[in-house]
Amino acid sequence: GLQIAMNDFNLTFAGSGAGTMYGKGLYFTESSTKADEYARDEEGGHYDRIRALLLCRVCVGKFYYTQGREPTAIDKYTAGESDSTLGDRAKSVNTYREIVVYNEDQVYP
Repeated sequence: GLQIAMNDFNLTFAGSGAGTMYGKGLYFTESSTKADEYARDEEGGHYDRIRALLLCRVCVGKFYYTQGREPTAIDKYTAGESDSTLGDRAKSVNTYREIVVYNEDQVYP
């Protein structure tokens, strides 16, 4: 939630709020409609009944491109073959593209 704005992204929580279609990483999209699917209200918090959307600069570097579900995509990063993953779900199932990075330093909230 809004904790990200104060404390940056934390890979420790990767996969805890949603799945890990491309491995444990930080997931982004170019579509606000897709991002809205994951926005939650922080009931009783400072921004009660408000759902936030963060506009972030994400450094993807050399990305691994895939059209399918591929939880082992993170292995390309671990092996030094890529810096991130571009999951092209728009092309394969007509939804949205997802950009995944595996290092918090690749994101500027």
